Amino acid sequence: MKRESTEKLQEERQETVEKSPTKKQRLESKKEEEVVAEIFADPTYDITFKMLFGSDKNKDVLISLLNSLLDFKGEKEIKDVEINNTALPVIPFSTDKSKLGVSSTVDVLCTTLNGQKIAIEMQGQKTKYFLAREQEYMAKLLIGQVKEGEGKKYHEKVLETYIVIITKENVFTGKSEFERKKLFEIDVEPRIVQTNESYPDNKMHWKFFELAKFKSSSNYSKITKDSNLKEQWLEFLIECNKQLTEPERNEIIKQGYEIMKIAKWGPDIQAAYWKQKQDVEDILQEQEDLIEETKQKAFQKGKLKGEIKGEIGKIKIALGEKWENEKVDEKVVKKLKHTHEKFQDIKEYFEKNPNQLTEDDNESVIIGELGLLDDYS
Repeated sequence: MKRESTEKLQEERQETVEKSPTKKQRLESKKEEEVVAEIFADPTYDITFKMLFGSDKNKDVLISLLNSLLDFKGEKEIKDVEINNTALPVIPFSTDKSKLGVSSTVDVLCTTLNGQKIAIEMQGQKTKYFLAREQEYMAKLLIGQVKEGEGKKYHEKVLETYIVIITKENVFTGKSEFERKKLFEIDVEPRIVQTNESYPDNKMHWKFFELAKFKSSSNYSKITKDSNLKEQWLEFLIECNKQLTEPERNEIIKQGYEIMKIAKWGPDIQAAYWKQKQDVEDILQEQEDLIEETKQKAFQKGKLKGEIKGEIGKIKIALGEKWENEKVDEKVVKKLKHTHEKFQDIKEYFEKNPNQLTEDDNESVIIGELGLLDDYS
């Protein structure tokens, strides 16, 4: 295929992309707007999430979040917690130290007065390994609860263990009951497949909250200071950095807003927050740019393919007239913009497959078999 034609299409694609503001210009503009407008920080970043829920001085905030999200009331209500080191143990799959497994951390890990382990994860972007990783986290939280010589006390020693996962992007997507029912709160636990019953004496609990689905729920716009704390906390995670003034909410939610007031932070914390936010924005923008570039590339490739199909159609008509004159060959070739260098290959293809001359809509197959788009990448 003519090299100039692909280069021209690539140049057109590049010109289209270059008409938009550069990534750096967009990010600088966005940051200027945020510096002016953002009174409260976004609590879903690692640094702010841990500031809110991973600090001993804010235990009451963490306890409120856990009790509301896990629906703990009465005897199950959490009164106090010990905030633990978030590093999870490496599971010894092998005696070879180089194959012991992957070290990992959760955002917040705490232990209740009765020994329950609760981990909290704030997930910004969905990844392919995300759900599998949460199962690994659970295994690491359970490991070590039963000591040597306590094998007959599993029912006593293995405690209720919870992982609370709050996601900015929807994790459970696609054609399923999750999507149809618009569920933003999803409980996951081992079940017996044949009877759809809970696994007896189960100790493992995952609780997912999808903020994007919650924001589109019918109750979202109706949340007030009298709404249940679960709704108020989830709304806080979504709306905090968009507020110019502190909204009228439950006192514990107001405490969260006070902690997120950027002006109250020292310069080091502010700098760390803006850097983390910039890093996340960089990643998101790169993903958007890649998607846009892929779309542009697909459009240009589709345009090129359409023109090549048209040229193959002209060649089919000419061959159907059974000409044998080389001058006629030359005349046809001169009319070809993209396939003139492949003319002989196309002609030989039809000579070997004469039935294809009368077939309709077979140009795409021919393009694929002869690799007429291979030079376009």
